[in-house]
Amino acid sequence: MEPQRHRVLTEVAGHLHRIGSANDAEDHHYKEEAERMRREACASLRELLEQHPFLSALLPELRRELDTDHILGFGWSQLLDELEVHLSALKE
Repeated sequence: MEPQRHRVLTEVAGHLHRIGSANDAEDHHYKEEAERMRREACASLRELLEQHPFLSALLPELRRELDTDHILGFGWSQLLDELEVHLSALKE
């Protein structure tokens, strides 16, 4: 179970980083690309929540962040910080 959990958490981290990259893209006037990146990352995160119920317990704010779009501002970074703690614990 641990390798699968690590893989899923790493995938979540990648999607959170993608949202952060989208914010940078928008800052550099790539608005359409940024919107596409955010939309795809959020859809993937929703799918992961459905496929892996442990994510709701591990990251209880993830669904609310997605539902309120707070994830698009600073929520992605806060979730990533929390996720890094869980990934570190799996390495120990």
